[in-house]
Amino acid sequence: MTRRHWLALTLGGAGGALLYLRDPSWVGGISSGLRPWEEDPPGTRFRWTAGRAAFFVPARAAAITVPLRSVFAGPVDVEILADDRWLTTVRLVDPAAWVQTTLPMGGRQTRRRYRRIDLRVSRVVPPFMLGVMVGEVRIADAIGPRAQARFESASESAGAGRPVSGWDTPARRPTDSP
Repeated sequence: MTRRHWLALTLGGAGGALLYLRDPSWVGGISSGLRPWEEDPPGTRFRWTAGRAAFFVPARAAAITVPLRSVFAGPVDVEILADDRWLTTVRLVDPAAWVQTTLPMGGRQTRRRYRRIDLRVSRVVPPFMLGVMVGEVRIADAIGPRAQARFESASESAGAGRPVSGWDTPARRPTDSP
């Protein structure tokens, strides 16, 4: 084989690898900034966040419900972003209550299989740098026979967030918390 053939094979292989890594099928099971699963005394599964955390949801999701809880005194703000686009800021004030925030995910089409959801916590507590508790995220599936697809199961407690769709507005960062 000539150098030209080796160069073509190498570039073709590198291009194929880059296309595969742009939207891998295994990214749905990846998370960052989240500790292992735990269970509180009533039996609700949750994971602790660090100051920033990320996980992936299917791109076809119509909406997601993110249960959040802060067990430390004082308010904690959690910014929720999807694909680097601000969706809402949730203020957690009651340490005993789960806040279930439902966010619409529609309005922006993507060719990828998954969307990245980022959580930015305003305050962490040392020495373990714990942020907030994130329950099992629910996904409302926009495609398929099931109206509700279960991403990870649900937390039963109720709460109130300020759901806002950031897909309908230009990308921006809030200047102050609600």
